[in-house]
Amino acid sequence: SVFPLQQEKPKLIDPLDYEAVIAELGDELKEDPLRDLLLFPDNDFSVRVALFACKYYNSELNVVQFKYDDYAGDYRLLPRRYFQLTQLTDNSYIMNFYKDEKISKEPKGCIFLDSCTGVVQNNRLRKHAFELKMNEVTYFVLAAESEQDMEEWISTLTRILQISPPDGPVPDRKSLDLTDHRQGETGFYIAETDEGIRSARREERLNLFSLDPDTPVLRSPRTEHPSADNTSVRPFEDKLGRRFMVTCRSLNLMLQGCINENETGPVTNIEPFYVSLALLDVREGRKVSADFHVDLNHEAVRQMLGGCSNGAIFSVTNPHTDIVMVARVEKVLMGNIACGTEPYIKNTDSSKTVQKILKSNKQFCSKLGKYRMPFAWAVRSVPLSVFKDNHGALDRESRFSPLFKQESNKICTDDLIKLFICLCRAEKTSKLQTIPGTLDIGVDYVPMEHPNCVTSSYVPVKPFEDFSKHQPTVEVEEFVQDTTKFTLPHRVYKNHIYVYPKHLKYDSQKSFAKARNLAVYVEFRSSDEEVAKPLKCIYGKPGGPVFTTAACSTVLHHSQNPDFYDEVKIELPTQLHEKHHLLFSFYHVTCDINAKTNAKRKEALENPVGYAWLPLLKEGRLSTQEFNIPVSCNLPPGYLGIKEANNTKNGADVKWVDGAKAIFKVSTIVISTVYTQVKLQFYVKLNFPSHCIFCSLQGLLSMERIPVIIRFLPVLFNQLFKVLTQNDNDEVTTATTRVLVHIVAKCHEENLDHYLHSYIKYVFKSEAHGFRTVHEELAKGMTFDLKSNEQAAVRNVLKFSWFFFELIVKSMAQHLVDADKVKLPRPQRFPSSYLSRVETLVETVSEHIFWKNKDLAEETRSANLAVAAFVKRCFTLMDRGFTFKLISNYINMITVLCELKFEFLREVCNHEHYIPLSLPLPSARITASVPEYNLTGEFCRKHFLTGLLLRELGLALQDEQDLRHLALATLKTLMAKHSLDARYATKEKQARIASLYLPLYGLILDNMPRFFLRDLIPIYFTSMTYLVWILLYISDCVSVVCICPQFARPQSLIGYGSRCDKLDQAETRSLLMCFLHIMKTISEGRMASSGGEGHRHARSQTMPIIRGKNALTNPKLLQMMETGNTHNGNIQDGDTLSPTDIEANLSTEVALTVLDVLELFVHHHKKQLLLDDGQNALMKKVLDTYLLFFQINQSTATLRHVFAALRLFVQKFPSAFFQGKADLCGCLCYEILKCCNHRSSSTQMEAAALLYFVMRKNFEFTKGKSIVRSHLQVIKAVSQLIADAGIGGSRFQQSLAIINNFANGDVPLKNSPFPAEVKDLTKRIRTVLMATAQMKEHEKDPEMLVDLQYSLANSYASTPELRRTWLESMAKVHVRNGDLSEAAMCYIHISALIAESLKRRASFSMGWAAFMCISPNVKEEGAMKEDTGTQDTPYTEDTLVEQLELCVDYLWKSERHELIADINKPVIAVFEKRRDFKACLYYDIHRSYLKVTEVVNSEKRLFGRYYRVAFYGQGFFEEEESKEFIYKEPKLTGLSEISQRLLKLYSDKFGADNVKMIQDSNKVNPKDLDPKFAYIQVTYVVPYFDEKEQQDKRTDFERHHNINHFVFETPFTLSGKKHGDVEEQCKRRTILTTSSSFPYLKKRIQVVEQQSTEMNPIEVAIDEMSRKVSELNQLCNMEEVDMIRLQLKLQGSVSVKVNAGPMAYARAFLEEKNAKKYPDNQVKLLKEIFRQFAEACGQALDVNERLIKEDQLEYQEEMRAHYRDMLTELSGIMNEQVLIYSVHV
Repeated sequence: SVFPLQQEKPKLIDPLDYEAVIAELGDELKEDPLRDLLLFPDNDFSVRVALFACKYYNSELNVVQFKYDDYAGDYRLLPRRYFQLTQLTDNSYIMNFYKDEKISKEPKGCIFLDSCTGVVQNNRLRKHAFELKMNEVTYFVLAAESEQDMEEWISTLTRILQISPPDGPVPDRKSLDLTDHRQGETGFYIAETDEGIRSARREERLNLFSLDPDTPVLRSPRTEHPSADNTSVRPFEDKLGRRFMVTCRSLNLMLQGCINENETGPVTNIEPFYVSLALLDVREGRKVSADFHVDLNHEAVRQMLGGCSNGAIFSVTNPHTDIVMVARVEKVLMGNIACGTEPYIKNTDSSKTVQKILKSNKQFCSKLGKYRMPFAWAVRSVPLSVFKDNHGALDRESRFSPLFKQESNKICTDDLIKLFICLCRAEKTSKLQTIPGTLDIGVDYVPMEHPNCVTSSYVPVKPFEDFSKHQPTVEVEEFVQDTTKFTLPHRVYKNHIYVYPKHLKYDSQKSFAKARNLAVYVEFRSSDEEVAKPLKCIYGKPGGPVFTTAACSTVLHHSQNPDFYDEVKIELPTQLHEKHHLLFSFYHVTCDINAKTNAKRKEALENPVGYAWLPLLKEGRLSTQEFNIPVSCNLPPGYLGIKEANNTKNGADVKWVDGAKAIFKVSTIVISTVYTQVKLQFYVKLNFPSHCIFCSLQGLLSMERIPVIIRFLPVLFNQLFKVLTQNDNDEVTTATTRVLVHIVAKCHEENLDHYLHSYIKYVFKSEAHGFRTVHEELAKGMTFDLKSNEQAAVRNVLKFSWFFFELIVKSMAQHLVDADKVKLPRPQRFPSSYLSRVETLVETVSEHIFWKNKDLAEETRSANLAVAAFVKRCFTLMDRGFTFKLISNYINMITVLCELKFEFLREVCNHEHYIPLSLPLPSARITASVPEYNLTGEFCRKHFLTGLLLRELGLALQDEQDLRHLALATLKTLMAKHSLDARYATKEKQARIASLYLPLYGLILDNMPRFFLRDLIPIYFTSMTYLVWILLYISDCVSVVCICPQFARPQSLIGYGSRCDKLDQAETRSLLMCFLHIMKTISEGRMASSGGEGHRHARSQTMPIIRGKNALTNPKLLQMMETGNTHNGNIQDGDTLSPTDIEANLSTEVALTVLDVLELFVHHHKKQLLLDDGQNALMKKVLDTYLLFFQINQSTATLRHVFAALRLFVQKFPSAFFQGKADLCGCLCYEILKCCNHRSSSTQMEAAALLYFVMRKNFEFTKGKSIVRSHLQVIKAVSQLIADAGIGGSRFQQSLAIINNFANGDVPLKNSPFPAEVKDLTKRIRTVLMATAQMKEHEKDPEMLVDLQYSLANSYASTPELRRTWLESMAKVHVRNGDLSEAAMCYIHISALIAESLKRRASFSMGWAAFMCISPNVKEEGAMKEDTGTQDTPYTEDTLVEQLELCVDYLWKSERHELIADINKPVIAVFEKRRDFKACLYYDIHRSYLKVTEVVNSEKRLFGRYYRVAFYGQGFFEEEESKEFIYKEPKLTGLSEISQRLLKLYSDKFGADNVKMIQDSNKVNPKDLDPKFAYIQVTYVVPYFDEKEQQDKRTDFERHHNINHFVFETPFTLSGKKHGDVEEQCKRRTILTTSSSFPYLKKRIQVVEQQSTEMNPIEVAIDEMSRKVSELNQLCNMEEVDMIRLQLKLQGSVSVKVNAGPMAYARAFLEEKNAKKYPDNQVKLLKEIFRQFAEACGQALDVNERLIKEDQLEYQEEMRAHYRDMLTELSGIMNEQVLIYSVHV
């Protein structure tokens, strides 16, 4: 186990004085060609005031813009989308976009310009940006590099969008043509050079990190879909709800007429009606919009009263399916509702009636025209919702319901909502009385650009045009829920109060004689004096003025307790005072306009019947609430002074109605951006005394209403920051900070942090007051709070420190610009007092993080990130050396908090100018020369950020796994960011940056023994790890030499060897990826020149570590490489890969880098590679590395380079391939041939060229004699590949044709035997492939497939290795199908083959004959022919031992344990010959014999069943026709099972209608069969043994091993029927002999001989009874009797119910009258067998009695009774006493 080590706290790094170094090297750095890496750019940030245009006004935004902020995030947020304009063949244009500048790859997406409607500049989101408008809702914002670039893009795109057809095609992007033009040009390959191949590898290189699966380069949100970008901070905006437009068209009742007296005008409604619309939320039972009043009366009708917009826009923030639109219809007051609606309901059509009603209506309109009464209501029809769903989809098709009569007792909104619910139930609808008529109101979406719209305050909304073009449309006020979810900061001026009289209870009043037709007048007054007048601020209705002084409610006739539903909308003044109030005046309205009374008694039209008043300000605030207030009879001056109903002070003489009870109910809704509705005590003057301000701040701390805070957030913050700078009291500073923290915390609780970000970015403006600045005061306030040690305060300051640090940064930037300090040297920009404050603040925060990280985990993490973001910005604004010290001290404080430390480092190191900050200069240019490869204190001091990160990485690698992962991810993502940064794209810059990370080399060497090497998944990573391992060790010898001749073993700050636990897969991969990137980047320039003087000089400076132990011959390393090589991944064919697959791309980039370094390695170690003519371990490792490229998925580009490298390798080291052992040549040929089947034509061509090159070199190496080596190895490889990869299709044939073309076109060798040998080889390959084609045809037929492989194996008798290949292929098929015995036999044959080969070369004493004791079939291996093929077979005794071990393995698996001892004998002979007796112990036979003893008589091993299968049908089966085979089927396979399998197999092959099964086992005459069908006959057979074999083969194993005789029986009768009575039942016994013995190489063997004998009925009886006796005896004599089987046999022998079998034979053949028909000897024999049968049954009953338990005693007695009955009957039949066996009977 691994125990974490206690590490000492690392020493504090004292960074250099950055500003001093930059000043000292200033001129030199400016002259450096890579000065962009060394110096900050000018004008790194700017402060600007931008105009943000909204729909109502232009707003100033105060923005601090960091010019390179796009580069300040991690690598995923770099601006990296590159667009290219392309014209297609149909003359349309598209814009492809790519993830980097390499546009030769596949685009990541495209924009079709067909859909583009315009292109305009758009600098709101980005500088140099322009916008492509696509349709109403989609647009793309793209940013150019410069203003000129932007103008060119806009000009080009505008031209493209306007011209038709286009002027000419735009050059399309470069594409990579993978078809090779060098086909047939052999000279090209022969003349290849190192330099040419190296140059080709340098082209088209990709960024390594962009392909790393652990660091996917995510698409940048800001460029991917600008229109859907939710991550960026945006200015405060109106988040409008679901808006829709309502257009009111008409209201037509059925009762109509002409209102002109001469009846010449149009037919219209015969009186005015007034419609109001509103939205109700049925779910929550409330109004969600104000009323929209509309006049739908005809012009002529309006004149009855004396005579606006009929359209409105409603908005719903929270749309759902329970929001309904209701319309109320009112008319002029004429009495009760029933009388007013009766004519319309009756719908009298008489013109006299109409004229009579019309005359009456005109009278009422002239007298009571200003009063209204309810008439009807309607709702948008079922479903009763404005929306189809909860997402706000409008239901535009619905129409309004019929007009329902308004009931006087169901007036209020609550009653209406109940009616809506009833409407949803069909049965309730009939109770509602309808008024014939239609209300036509349309609902639709609001157009994108809808002109002449005004807000609910009548403020025009842009665009606003002339009234003559468009009538104004009003936006109806939405009553948004007072919850945080729907609350927004105010941006539009609104100052309304909506007043709703609800109910007046006048039934108990005694003050007025008449008070029934009650109307309520509402006024808004600013004084209660006698002469006071109402203010003209009440919104009027259609036909009246915009504002009026009073509003009147509807009147309910003869109702003393009327309900009201009216809404009164009032514009509030901007300055409210205590005298502002609502005055309610109640009137009794006389409806009897025809009263014929004298003048004295004539009633006035309206009589006052009471007054009520409601002051608006309660404790200095407005509120939305419901009030119940008393009503007075009179209205004395100074009535507001009466605070209570019984108080009459101030001289006011008030008489109350109904004893001053609160009988009038009224409610208000306040919609105001001026008044807060809560007691917000902070609106104080800044020159108030400090204690007053302090009290106000304390009040703010107790405010809990979040919606109010949000609505007034910007104003509140601005006031607080003024207090902060304009008061010099520390208490006030602390209190202000606390209030800020309180507000921020409340916003955070409601997930409203985005408002805080918006305020900081766009609203906050730092204003200094004397020497006091916001940034300094905030730093002071934060420090005070943190040092107060008040837990709540500390927790909140830590948690929301980001808010304060961001404000400090913005304030610092604005201060520098406002005070004109940007041009000053950085050390002079801020006073030392402020630097001290910042230092104290950061130190205080770090202490809290250190001590409280466990108790306040979330808060300290937030604070840690906030400090990181702050110091990152300090680099832009302050002294950078000072900032380094801040970081150093901070890291030193939290160094043990590793997770927080790396989060901090990751953020800081993401600074947009991290590279200049790290000074990527050789140390010699800074101070004294120090090697750049050492992670020393001096390195960390001079390259502070990089050194700090690497030091912490080194320490982390000695820590726990989670921390290691975090540290490595930090480093890798940072390096990925450098590599993807467009500013540093050149190779020179990348090399300079990579040099900063060279100390990583030392860290890797320190941790090398801990690398993860086993079971690496996925496969491509296996290759990468192995290849990078090679690279790592090669670099030890070569790479570093080339870079720094004086380099010595790094002595890092980190102690190495202190941990020995393994790094996991991801850690190993990350380290190697980073190292590979460094090596690739640095070496691109330096390592490319592998020859010349410079290189020789480098070799002369080789350091001691290389001389002492060569890396690739280091035993430890070789062991690791062996480990890497033993990984046996699934090698996939190239066909399965997509060319753009990321694994292939990553592998390509790794591969090209490794090829570079491998080439150098080979160059430097040529002598070692040539030892023993190339037959050495190092050569094998290098070749294995090359061949590894073929064993994993690779891109076409990679393979092209690998082929080139291998051609050079073969050319340099021909002896390794064409002399000595053939292993290397064989491996190479196998992999090349696999590529000849590649789906890419260029890869096929390259593979064919390499194969031809190998054969040519072989020919040259033998001085023109032959190509025997390559010939045999190619044939062997083809044979292997047919089984492994299924080669042989058109692709492979094309490759063979290319090889022949090369041979034909090779002029230098035209007259040599070489072209003929090549053609002979290709011909031989095609022969193999033809057989393979047959295999392909029968791939679903395992028997036929193995037969074909068997025939191929036999054809290679002269080439043991090729025969072995096909035998192995057969074994694989058997293993795949679960036929393990056959697989074992294949491996035994291979062993015999190897043994025979060794014997013929006199290397081993035993040949194939040694295996005859196992299987007589192995004599086939004795047919080996002698020719050149046997001489090139690399077999040894070790090969034989390995093969025999495989045999043993499969014999165990197939449960043929009896053979294991014999298989081990040759193995033991090998080790005895070597005197290796210890090895002999391992191969002891003891275990196998123990297993045999255990299972020999158990009969639990299932060796299989056998079936005779015959095929008939010449047109179908061809060679198999009329042939019979014995099929060996696994375990207990039944007849129906094999029949179904074969039927399906051949039905799939020939068609289900063409295959028939022969259901019996009779002999078949093919001429009797229909030639249109294929026939299959399946018969169950059993092994047949003659008498000697019966004695010899006693065990179950022996009866299933080496058997080649089988028997089956067919019943028949002489009459032709299959079955008859026992007296006529005959049977035919057929014995079949196979060509070989089972088990065999195949699971089916052809029948070569057949013998049949027929039995007459008595012979059948003798045979059957003998079998029964034999079975009973066998069961009784078992060591462990199988009681169940015994009882079943007994039951079938003695039971009366089923004894028809034995007794039927006795009656038929032994009764005296029947016995005379048969020969005496047969009758006597049958009698003897029955005596044996009786004895066997008795013995079986005794055995059973011993075995049974008490519960089966009754069953046992029953069987004994049957036994006695059977013997009695048998004695009678045989005329003799048959003795009862057993004493128990």
